[in-house]
Amino acid sequence: MQTINLLGLPLAELETFIKNEVEENPFLEIEEGRDNYIKIEPESEETEEKSDDYTIGEITDTYEISKVTEQEYKRKKFVPEGDSEPESQFYKEEGLKEHLLFQAKLDIDDERIFTLASYIISELNEDGYLEGDISKFKNIDKYEFTEEEIEEVIKRIQKYDPIGCASRSIEECLVTQMEIIYPELHEIQTFKKIILDDFQALANKDYKHLSKKYKISESEIEKLLEIIKTLDPKPGRNFSENISFIMPEAIIEKNEDGKLGIEYNDSFIPKLRLKYIDLVKTKELSNEIKDKINKAKITITVIEYRKELLRKIISKIVEIQKDFLLNKTNYLKPLTIKDLADEMSVSISTISRAIKDKYILTPRGIFPLKHFLTRSAYDLADTKVSVDRIKELIKETIKNEKTPLPDQSIAKILFNKGIKISRRTVTKYREEMGIPPAFQRKNNPHKLYS
Repeated sequence: MQTINLLGLPLAELETFIKNEVEENPFLEIEEGRDNYIKIEPESEETEEKSDDYTIGEITDTYEISKVTEQEYKRKKFVPEGDSEPESQFYKEEGLKEHLLFQAKLDIDDERIFTLASYIISELNEDGYLEGDISKFKNIDKYEFTEEEIEEVIKRIQKYDPIGCASRSIEECLVTQMEIIYPELHEIQTFKKIILDDFQALANKDYKHLSKKYKISESEIEKLLEIIKTLDPKPGRNFSENISFIMPEAIIEKNEDGKLGIEYNDSFIPKLRLKYIDLVKTKELSNEIKDKINKAKITITVIEYRKELLRKIISKIVEIQKDFLLNKTNYLKPLTIKDLADEMSVSISTISRAIKDKYILTPRGIFPLKHFLTRSAYDLADTKVSVDRIKELIKETIKNEKTPLPDQSIAKILFNKGIKISRRTVTKYREEMGIPPAFQRKNNPHKLYS
């Protein structure tokens, strides 16, 4: 749970968290005399391929350590060429529904199912719960849905970040979180049954009843109670829409050879280490001291995990979207949350939390990490094509039309170019780009659509 919470912290908030932890925990200290600014520049194509092989918690020898002065960093950090006071120094944190909808857009390719997901998300309360009878979702706009489809989409949303949203009860919320956070828990099936069927007895600590009914020991019941303490019964409450300061996680620059280099901004994440360990090894320790030592170890591990996971995510984004970053194209290649989750061997909710409110400074300006993730469709060879690329093709087709083309004709033109797309989807993408329909374009033949 601490991993999930820390993954969601932008750099500035993480720095504050670390300082508070060091002040409160006598067994934590900041390691002095370490250059925390990491610079990665692949030396060759072979090195680029190898750079994806490192695992969480390990830094390979392909990292070149270099120190960047505070003054130089401040210049590069916020001010793209020609800008003196960029508005992007500040950003608005995502609200709960916006964060969930972003994940649904990247996770669900089917327009019909996405419509259902967006309506379900819109009905969530501030705690993240879904209230009322789900039969209200059976008819939405022009679509009809079965209860099985609605339940399937609810289960899908429950696995997004924050885990457990769209639950109908606290029991359902806790069980969902337990399944995802503790998948290898030996007693998980029994614990789930206790939460779903005997939550009140558990809350009342009725050990005798639970022990007899489920044939488990009191110590196992205590274990379940300790696990529940780590879960969040109100997952939606941690999301706000505050205005915060941008501190990019990395700086992407074009090198002299025309390739992209990545400078990971670790200068605001101090290296932590344990204090007094040799001293305490020789003494009997109280439970309070043991807890503080364990918390210190977990904090160190989680912060390093955050660093390495974000490095892998940013590295993969730069690898896939290099043409966009080098200004060779104006569209992004297909890259979904699921692609990253599979690549990193983590859950979709972990990736969602890791990229939330995280930014990188690129040759094209400051972008949130989520900007580089796209929905995808398929061409006639069943190869992924990004929605951005499809929109670009629609825009080009409209710009080159001699007479305004209806959406059905545009769909046929794209089909001849190898893109499987329906008239309805063309309409949707055209509207998202703010391009009017054919009959309105006829009245404005000279209008250019950017």
